[in-house]
Amino acid sequence: MMKKLAGLLIMIAFAIFSFQSRAQQVVASAGGYYEGDNISLSWTLGETVTETFTGDGIILTQGFQQPYSFYLQQILNIPAGWSGVSSFIDPMNKGVEGIFSPYESNLIILASMTQFYYPLENVNTIGNWNYHNGYQIKAENEFDVTLTGTKIANSSVDLTAGWNLIPVLSTCEVPVETVFDGFEPLEIVKQVAGPYLYWPAYNINTLQTLLPGKAYFVAANDAGTFNYPVCAKNSSYTSLQDKKPANHTPWNNLQYTSSSHAIAFPAVVLAASGIEPGDFIGAFTPEGFCAGRVEITNLNSGFALVAFGNDKTTALKDGFDEGEMLQFKVFRPGGNEEINLNIDFNPALPQQGIFTNEGLSAVKSITLDKVGMAEISAITAEISPNPSHGIFTLTMSFWPEKMQIHIMDSKGQILEVIKPGTILNGAAFSFDISELPEGIYFLKLVGSGFLEIKKLVIN
Repeated sequence: MMKKLAGLLIMIAFAIFSFQSRAQQVVASAGGYYEGDNISLSWTLGETVTETFTGDGIILTQGFQQPYSFYLQQILNIPAGWSGVSSFIDPMNKGVEGIFSPYESNLIILASMTQFYYPLENVNTIGNWNYHNGYQIKAENEFDVTLTGTKIANSSVDLTAGWNLIPVLSTCEVPVETVFDGFEPLEIVKQVAGPYLYWPAYNINTLQTLLPGKAYFVAANDAGTFNYPVCAKNSSYTSLQDKKPANHTPWNNLQYTSSSHAIAFPAVVLAASGIEPGDFIGAFTPEGFCAGRVEITNLNSGFALVAFGNDKTTALKDGFDEGEMLQFKVFRPGGNEEINLNIDFNPALPQQGIFTNEGLSAVKSITLDKVGMAEISAITAEISPNPSHGIFTLTMSFWPEKMQIHIMDSKGQILEVIKPGTILNGAAFSFDISELPEGIYFLKLVGSGFLEIKKLVIN
């Protein structure tokens, strides 16, 4: 009995001597369970357990001899389609082929800003998972990936000037304004394959928070570093990022692809536009496919419309190609009206009205041109030959009153305005722009109750 008591006293003395002043405790020497922040420990009878917190590392010692590194797990939910993904742990097994091998039938592609893993084509330039990177991922069906690894010691992220794809190095959901508070080079933070963003210059924040396990596009005017804050124990947020807005328009459902172009509509522009709360604004490709949509709920605050690019991993065109002109329409549910939207863009932003992967544009002014949905859908316009040496023929099933033909360059600048006058419906009108250099141009057709944009190629 004395030997047992002496042994117990020695064990307690050793434990007290070993513990540091910071968050040290003897859990037990007879078995039980302990749970704390991001850690749970279980032990059995006769096994003394010491937990030691030294910075961000965790060492669990069983008895007096056996050091045991404690590993964390993170479950990454991968939805069907495109999304962003990252980790707040450093995985033990870093090879992306090994990580995703159980889900190879559902994984289509994984890509960083410069590298990609494409199982179908047996191409892997990523190699190992890097927690410093954010990734874009496309999946055939939803699946979950479980990563096992160690906690990341440094939660800072380095940004280069231009576009970056950032990870979320936080175990909790954090407000985007808090993360980038005081980070002066920031221009915009944008959801991967989604309509939500944070654009401080226009006081737009539909993104609200950054979610663990996701990745985000960030544009910066200069290189810099930001840090994720320590998670508050009582922090609680409600994110809408996994919920795509419902489609209450007659237009097609959106395809949320990996590339997109953000267009800011400042509040001061909306006030004089004639747009009403409840209206929907859509961005349309030259083929008439709706590739971006937003509902107007408040005219006193600005908003952004995100137009999505064509997905190169699919056979059908489901978004804008690089260099195509953005076209806009308004749908007003109350009167079942479709209204053409004429937009002038702020020249301070480089892309203006031309779609660019990860492009940025801002609206300078808006005018509405009302027309019934049945009337607009009945008008067809064809251009031939296209491409040509500069002589084109325009044929329209219906020639609107006071028709104008605007010749525009690839940046949306008007080079020439042609007024063909009165022309019979179905008749053709030829025009010569062969004096212009070879390249891509746009034909903007403007008439009473009609607006359409066509691409021209001079070769």
